[in-house]
Amino acid sequence: MPSLATALGASGDRPSALAELVGIILNDGVRLPTRRIDTLHFAADTPYETRFVADASRARRVMAPEVAATLRRALGQVVEGGTARRLQGSFALEDGTPLALGGKTGTGDNRFQTVTASGQVTHSEARSRTATFVFHLGDNHFGTLTAYVPGSDAANFAFTSALPVQVLKGMAPLLSPYLTPEEQTRCHPGSPPELVDGRRYRQPNEAS
Repeated sequence: MPSLATALGASGDRPSALAELVGIILNDGVRLPTRRIDTLHFAADTPYETRFVADASRARRVMAPEVAATLRRALGQVVEGGTARRLQGSFALEDGTPLALGGKTGTGDNRFQTVTASGQVTHSEARSRTATFVFHLGDNHFGTLTAYVPGSDAANFAFTSALPVQVLKGMAPLLSPYLTPEEQTRCHPGSPPELVDGRRYRQPNEAS
C-alpha cells in the first residue's frame, strides 16, 4: 500500500504496484485480485473434461470511498492543468466523446551525495534516473510508463516525467481500439461484478 515515501517519490514502488493503486482508486477503494487468466478448460467433451475458474471472492476494501473519490479528482487535475496537461484531448471514443483521464507524474534524480555539516554538497554521484507516469484512461483501464537509466550513465540524461506522458500520447492510436466500452474490441469481456460491503464493483483491466 502507499506510504509517505510514495508521496515523496522515494519509495521504490514497483510499476505494477503503482498501477494497482490507480485501479483501487477507480474502484472506489476496493482492491480486486489481478487476473491474467480467467478460466482454463481442458479435454472438452471427453470423460476427462476439466474446467478451472478464477476465485471471485477475494475482493476487499482497502480505502474509504470518500478518499478514492478525492484522489480521482486530484488525478484528473494533473491532466486538466498540471504536469500531464499535454495529454488533454488525446483519447476519445469513436463517436468523439473524450475519455476522462487522470494520472500522477514523478521524476527521480537518484544520487549519492557527500554533505558537510553546514549543508554544502562536496560530492554528488548519479546512481540512476527515473521518470514515471501512472495513469487511468476512462473508468476501466489503467497502467504505468517508466523511463529508467541505471548507474553512472544517468548523469548524462536530463529527461523528466514529460517523457512518459508524451510516449502515452503517441500510443493513443494503438490503445484506442481497446478502450471502447460494449463494443467488439481486443479486450475480452471481464468477469461479473463482485460484491463488497453490499455494493457491486467492476473488474478494471490492468495494463502495466
